[in-house]
Amino acid sequence: MEHDAASKASSRVEVVRLHLLQAIFSGKYPPGSPLRETGLARELGVSQATVREALQRLAHSGLVTRTSNVGSTVTRLSPADVQERMELRSLLEVRAALAAAERIGPAEMAEMERRLAVFSGFMNSDSYFESAQADLSFHRYIWKCSGNQTLYRLLDQLTLPLVAFASIVLSYCHEHLADVVHAHQPMLDALRAKDPALIEDAFRTGAESFYREYLGNGLRARNAMAFGLLSTGAADSTGAANSAGNG
Repeated sequence: MEHDAASKASSRVEVVRLHLLQAIFSGKYPPGSPLRETGLARELGVSQATVREALQRLAHSGLVTRTSNVGSTVTRLSPADVQERMELRSLLEVRAALAAAERIGPAEMAEMERRLAVFSGFMNSDSYFESAQADLSFHRYIWKCSGNQTLYRLLDQLTLPLVAFASIVLSYCHEHLADVVHAHQPMLDALRAKDPALIEDAFRTGAESFYREYLGNGLRARNAMAFGLLSTGAADSTGAANSAGNG
């Protein structure tokens, strides 16, 4: 009975976590938004403890910043945060892709092609949340194929806030997504060829090209700041860094 009760509680936490995840990716709770446990518990019809655990899980992934005696907010990245995460992800994802290339066979390539096709379908219909999840699914499978679980966890923690940021800014600015998927095909081709130079180039370009447009003073960076989705404040940078170490 105790096991069943614990299982149900964990299931409720996961339902709340997924609800909040979708709300963050869709922009309902944009970066910097407070996430109040009592209000969310009342809205979702669950206990405050359930909401607290869900927020702790999101903090562990870097999407939420939890501050003692203050509460939880959706993590807001600064340009420095974006650059640091982008550069680390680029280095680690190249390493994961090189390791994956040594291990994958026809079955794994077929699964990557299937996930890329799902991703492409959502992109063509401008389904922002679904395309972000499909994007993560494609990359996570490659990380998994590396056989290095620590590398997988590090990449997941680095990448999730970046993908959430991308999903929100694209949806706020009503950008079409169809062109983004084309950056992923070279990754698949490089893995199929098992060519280290091609793999490094494709994965580094894929990890960096989109986010570089939000660094500096370009139009996309100005749009993101105008919507409050990107901040130059030191407090935001510190908070995002602290959230990555929570949990």
